[in-house]
Amino acid sequence: MVPKMAKKKKRGQLRQPPDPNLLNNQGRPSTPANTVEPVKPVEPVKPVEPVKPIEPPSSVKSPSPVPSVVKPPSPAVSSVSPFNHFKDEEQQPSPPVDIPEDWSKEVQDDSNVDNVAEETVKAWPYGADDKESQVHFFDSSFTRLSFEDSERNTSEVLAADFNAGSTQSADEGYGNVSPTEPVEPPEPQESQEPQEPQERAPDFSQYDQLPRIPPPTEPLTPGDRFDVEKVVGAIQSGYSAAELRDYLSYYHKAETTLLKENLNAEIKGFPATFYVAETNDAELIRYWIKFGGDPNATHGPLGFPLLAFAVIRGTRSRSQATKITETLLRLGASPHAIPTAYYKQFDRDLPDSGPEESDLYVIADGDKLWHTPEVRPRLVAALSLTQRYRLWQASETGTASGRERTLAIRKDALEILGLQYTIIGQRLATWTLRKSFLVHLAMPRKKPLVLLFAGPKGHGKHTLANRLGDLLSVELSEVDGTSLKSDEDSDLGSPLHNFLARKTKQRSIVYLDEFGKTTGEIHKALLSPFDQGEYTDRRSGQKVDCSQTIWVLATSKFDNTISDFCQANGKLLHDSDLRSEQYTLRRQLHRRLRDECISSFGAPLASRITEIIPFLNFDLEEQALIADKYIMELENEIAGPVAQSTNPDEDKLVGNVRLQIKNNANVCSIIARESYLPELGAKSISHGVDATIANQVISRYLEEGDDFSEDQAETKFKVAMNEDNEVEVSAISEGTNGHLLGPRYPW
Repeated sequence: MVPKMAKKKKRGQLRQPPDPNLLNNQGRPSTPANTVEPVKPVEPVKPVEPVKPIEPPSSVKSPSPVPSVVKPPSPAVSSVSPFNHFKDEEQQPSPPVDIPEDWSKEVQDDSNVDNVAEETVKAWPYGADDKESQVHFFDSSFTRLSFEDSERNTSEVLAADFNAGSTQSADEGYGNVSPTEPVEPPEPQESQEPQEPQERAPDFSQYDQLPRIPPPTEPLTPGDRFDVEKVVGAIQSGYSAAELRDYLSYYHKAETTLLKENLNAEIKGFPATFYVAETNDAELIRYWIKFGGDPNATHGPLGFPLLAFAVIRGTRSRSQATKITETLLRLGASPHAIPTAYYKQFDRDLPDSGPEESDLYVIADGDKLWHTPEVRPRLVAALSLTQRYRLWQASETGTASGRERTLAIRKDALEILGLQYTIIGQRLATWTLRKSFLVHLAMPRKKPLVLLFAGPKGHGKHTLANRLGDLLSVELSEVDGTSLKSDEDSDLGSPLHNFLARKTKQRSIVYLDEFGKTTGEIHKALLSPFDQGEYTDRRSGQKVDCSQTIWVLATSKFDNTISDFCQANGKLLHDSDLRSEQYTLRRQLHRRLRDECISSFGAPLASRITEIIPFLNFDLEEQALIADKYIMELENEIAGPVAQSTNPDEDKLVGNVRLQIKNNANVCSIIARESYLPELGAKSISHGVDATIANQVISRYLEEGDDFSEDQAETKFKVAMNEDNEVEVSAISEGTNGHLLGPRYPW
């Protein structure tokens, strides 16, 4: 390693040696002929010894241009504890090496790292999946700056780890100065004030693509020495979320604290979590943070937050970028890492250059040094309506208490604390479900958790049940209530019985749809499972333990009651700031629904229902968010490649189409306002997206091109508001820079 140079003194304090050319043979400064000698004699000056070049210490090793690839140890069983891989191995002293005379000018060149990674990928044992892995994109001109580079330049540049407007690294700039060269004295001046070093604008292009890490030469095997750099290299090369989960769970059980330290280590100057977020795979980032990764990690002296990196670095798939944001917030990322001006009024479009200056500088945003004028338009372009909504939602939601968090961790249900980030709206439903579930975990009984999801169709009942299963990592069985039978040949219905028998004593979810259409015989047959957590199989005589089953009874039977209540109290129910009023309204609605439940299903069954979860009609903001959801689904559907099959029914002829949304919030609001019907819920807004955008896009797509081809060029369309405040679709011609969804990256 090259030794650090001595720090320079501030200008005006650096003492310069006399010029040797001006010294006579007596060691005194020579006096020009036309110069008058001063009256007082000059004191003799001792001769100045010439400056010797600095010799490097013999123990310093010359930098290697290409890092060596370490072969992982053999997976053979060892008598040593399997967790000794966390301990730092002793480094043997290296023999002295010869240092070239111009050692101070040498700069470590890591440009070959990409070549090593590219060659290793060819022999990589894992198959690349269909997610957008970045390992295939190499950019030899990409600037990579390490923290060592930053420390060497901190005394001269404020933002030390950035090199604005240049492809030259900090090492290259530093190496241009040789300690053996004489220092030229400054021009004589009458008075010279100390000058502060000029600030350089941070170069945020370094976040467009992080350094490529060579993948391991052999598959990762639990029990080997844990190397976070190898894990990151595997992730960049297509390591799946399931493989990562299984691999990290082994070390998590062995030594949680040491695994956490490794997952939060730095690789080439960037936190390891940044590399995982770069993949845009929500499941990968989910398991990385679940096993110890920090969702609030930051990079560099400016403190660039992981959340902002994930937003700006989001791929062209807005739906995937939204999942990343939701996952980070659900797992504990602070929304305040991003200035509140970006999401305080999430339903209004922001200026392309960013929020107004008067809205930015609030107390909570005073320490955001990374938030420069250069990064603001990139944030505006990358943030979708739904992402801004999630940030606002997180800022309005109180954090879980220490007891709630400890309870959820001990019961393997930590992610239930972020349930509200899984569906659009329905804050009352998610809040009630979260509360009921935590109470059930705190006081375990033989009686299972029985929930009644009541509300109109298309307002999130089925979606919330599925999200609950995803967060708990449990299996869900969906049963149509009208198909349930209760006779000797089919106890509770054959599919349901088979599922319960297979999941006996295990946590699972049973979703009974259209429960309002079930018969009295079914209600009677469910009394024992709901009350005692078990029932007897009439065919075999064996008892089935369903005490860990979560029963979800979905019905739209009480739609009129909920609709009337929402019409009278909708504003208070949706306003999260009115806590006391909301609590009173919840109690009133709950009593009304309980009375309706007793009238419809009878007191014996109603008394066994743990909680009634009400689903309300969507308000105007939530309707716009539903429209944004379906627009993102349309983007994914038409973005894939064209595929022609021997069977015409299996053709995919609409493909390689990209939508660019201008005025995202306004477009979604117009579509939702014109199409939303409370009786149909989200489905009515889906029809509105098809009529307003999908049909126009497909019609224009068919008008262009001679034929379909799997390698046809990408077709781009812009969706924006016209002068008449109507949603309009227009084609974007080639050569037009119409990128509106996010910053342009090297794909």
